[in-house]
Amino acid sequence: MKKHAVLLLILLIVISNLFGQTLPDKVIVGYWHNWGYTPNSLLLTDIPEAYDVINIAFATPTEPFGSTMQFTPDPGIYSNQDDFIIDIGYLQNLKKKVVISIGGANDPVMLLNANDVQNFVTSMSTLIMTYGFDGIDIDLEGGSISLDTGDNDFRYPTTPKIINLIDAITQLIDQMPEIMLTTAPETAYVQGGYSTYAGIWGAYLPLIHALRDRWTYVHVQHYNTGSMYGRDGILYNPPTADFHVAMADMLLAGFYVDVWVGNIFFEPLAPEQVAIGLPASTSAAGSGYTAPDVVHTALDYIILGTSFGGQYQLANPDGYADFRGLMTWSINWDVDNNCEFSNAHRPYLDNLSGVSVFENNIPNENSILISNYPNPFNPTTTISISLTTESTEDTELIIYNMKGQKIKKLEIINLKLGINEVVWDGTDYKGESVSTGIYFYKMKSGTFEQTKKMIMMK
Repeated sequence: MKKHAVLLLILLIVISNLFGQTLPDKVIVGYWHNWGYTPNSLLLTDIPEAYDVINIAFATPTEPFGSTMQFTPDPGIYSNQDDFIIDIGYLQNLKKKVVISIGGANDPVMLLNANDVQNFVTSMSTLIMTYGFDGIDIDLEGGSISLDTGDNDFRYPTTPKIINLIDAITQLIDQMPEIMLTTAPETAYVQGGYSTYAGIWGAYLPLIHALRDRWTYVHVQHYNTGSMYGRDGILYNPPTADFHVAMADMLLAGFYVDVWVGNIFFEPLAPEQVAIGLPASTSAAGSGYTAPDVVHTALDYIILGTSFGGQYQLANPDGYADFRGLMTWSINWDVDNNCEFSNAHRPYLDNLSGVSVFENNIPNENSILISNYPNPFNPTTTISISLTTESTEDTELIIYNMKGQKIKKLEIINLKLGINEVVWDGTDYKGESVSTGIYFYKMKSGTFEQTKKMIMMK
């Protein structure tokens, strides 16, 4: 009974604050596998701190090509639903967003009539409220989205399953206007519409166009793709910097659809609505893995306008400062690859925006930054507190384990301007060495509060 009361309290807090937190300027989005195999099994609490948005993969139809959606945490990862909901609340307390993704490559969704639309809207709204998800991600592939013969203008679609999908998402957003709405189409479904608008080619464009004022962001998958035309009519090969810049610029600057026949202009999205999707490792996708330095070369051009001398020329030579960030398939593959993706791209994006999601709870009037080094560590780590303004507030620094249990309170005396250092020797309040694992250090100083993660690795 006590556990259910605690769960109810968490749910009430989650629901009441579900849409109150904003995203950082530059995000890293990752998909989490709701299955206990290939390549690993992760609890939500095991997700690296670098991720701002976690896309839960996947909600699926109750039957092939169905319209009623379902989701249950894999029992091999979460033996009961309550623990999963509690861990969602844990991530949201860290100012992360947890979004339910629908579809995937193996579970097509089909909305052919008004009854299908109602089934979809009812089932998805129930899932969002049951688990406290922050939004919905559209990751439909295969037969879920394709153009019927004669459907030749993305502005006025005639394919029933596309019209009904637009209707269903519109109704869902109207019911829950503050939820996030994102999508992860493959390049063929978006940029592929430049050369051909038929079948799957360009099939996402009616959806993106109809909901263009409602997307939080669109992150096209720049992987498992062949060469694609840029908006300049030149073919670009993945996984080069030119390819990533050219594909991103098609959404940032707009492009002509079915250029040799219909030639209808697809208006650009706002820069903050555009991100790009990349595989976390060579094993994560069939093709498209891009080394971090090549990604940063592309992003320097996209965001800062710093050309690398490639063939593609940005439509806006000054770049797009508000470009949103990166998505990866997947968090699990990133962890399997020693977090190369998140460890490389989080500092890069933070340097662009000045402060990460894990620091955006700092009041503007304060100038406090905390970090620790080394991390991972064994047996000691130094926690640095940087002050650029005077602070007379009472300050405490507390170490917690993964279960949220207090391990130790570290003494902080007479904070001064500049760098203040506190050493944790890896022991608990009894003076006994802690075991290998993830720990959190939480600093409170007046109204300022910040939590960061560190790893003890023996």
